Amino acid sequence: MQRLLKHFGLLLIIVGLLLTAAPLYRWAAGVYYQRLILSTLEETPEHENPAPDIDPEQSKEDLPAALGLLEIPKLDLKAAVIHGISEEDLKKGPGFYPQSKHPEKGNVSIAAHRGVYGAWFRHLDRLEAGDEIFLTLGTNCYHYRVRQQFVTHSRDWSVIESTEQPELTLTTCLYTTTTKRLIVKADLVKVAERITRTKAVP
Repeated sequence: MQRLLKHFGLLLIIVGLLLTAAPLYRWAAGVYYQRLILSTLEETPEHENPAPDIDPEQSKEDLPAALGLLEIPKLDLKAAVIHGISEEDLKKGPGFYPQSKHPEKGNVSIAAHRGVYGAWFRHLDRLEAGDEIFLTLGTNCYHYRVRQQFVTHSRDWSVIESTEQPELTLTTCLYTTTTKRLIVKADLVKVAERITRTKAVP
């Protein structure tokens, strides 16, 4: 009996280690992937567009095909933004919603995890009206200023819809429920040529 208890205790320890290691592995994988993308973006000369070739038939209202570079100084956040919001996409970092429009034409919407993988939006709740956000796409840097923060239902798709107003929408989950989403809305205030920022990924 004593021997059985000993083996059972060892099994519990192994299970505990596996449960701890899995989230750490996912976190490390996300951070590693981000560092690879960021190094690619930062090594690209400023006069070059790091985007793949864009279809000439693409509407001028569509989001450019370039990878994005999202920077939020208040949160010490710098992350590459990929295209897509599937579970596999968000393992790699923040992702553009497919519904996103060109930054100068409508709503650019970005989703990211808050508690798993890289947890890029873990401090999104700290943003307040007036805080700055920068989104670099190709040769342009879009400067946004936070307008509001609020919570809505996870099926409220109106938050990513576009109007005639150029804006940025950041979405993430809440720690306490899967049926609600934390939303940050920001207005476009300036468009400038791409600049290089050197603050490290948190």
